[in-house]
Amino acid sequence: MSDADKPLNKKDQKRLDEKRGEGTGKDYVPFIKVGEFNSSGESVRVKSATVGRVHHLHSGNELAAFLVFDWCKEVIDIREQFPIPLADSLIICRQLGIRHPQEKGELKIVTTDLIIDFADGSQLAIPVKPALKLDDKRIVEKLQIGKAYWEAIKVPCPIFTDQEVSSELKMNLKWIKPLIDLDTEVEYPFSKQDVIDLSARLAKQPKAYVARHCAKLDDQYQLEEGTHIGIFRYGIANQYLKASLETPFTEWKCEDVELVDSDGTDLEVGNAS
Repeated sequence: MSDADKPLNKKDQKRLDEKRGEGTGKDYVPFIKVGEFNSSGESVRVKSATVGRVHHLHSGNELAAFLVFDWCKEVIDIREQFPIPLADSLIICRQLGIRHPQEKGELKIVTTDLIIDFADGSQLAIPVKPALKLDDKRIVEKLQIGKAYWEAIKVPCPIFTDQEVSSELKMNLKWIKPLIDLDTEVEYPFSKQDVIDLSARLAKQPKAYVARHCAKLDDQYQLEEGTHIGIFRYGIANQYLKASLETPFTEWKCEDVELVDSDGTDLEVGNAS
């Protein structure tokens, strides 16, 4: 039986019936959600500052790639686990002379990990894979399918691997992940106004290192040790504050930190002294 005559996997058919992988922005629903298949154990659900919806990421590498683009001012939309139309993937497999991805005789939908839309109208299609798995035949074939599909419609399709994740970025991700992971059952008693007030205090010492200055502020305001750095971490995680993720957070100076207007309203400095 040729691949074209085989049935579609029942779970994938249900996902298509649910209109997964359709729409843009807040209306988009990823084709595969966290918890629906065995992942590396690093799967995470995070809310995007760019799009304003919950994103489903299935590995630490996907989280790293996602945050790089979520922090990019030129990006206007990020869609994860985007399904390639079955008719197209079947044609591509026939042209490449490879078997279409399938499971127990049922065809599987091929997905692309991240689709990035830029303000200038351009796009990127990004498969995210561990570098060590790039010699796996089936993974390479799936990458070939995705590359052929996207490049046929003039969308670049670069591979993002763990080799693109610097040690500095890994360090920063480990630091903020507990605050961006929606499945972490931890509540932080901070608010956006706390972040605004902290930003005003940091601005008075632009050359000071943030971590050290936060410790001094705890003493100055007679607050529990770690309060100000906790607010700062909360601000970074929620993208009320921004700094370069390629620089370790321990080396950020106050002048490196930007207060971000994340919802279109003016951020006014409160009663910070």
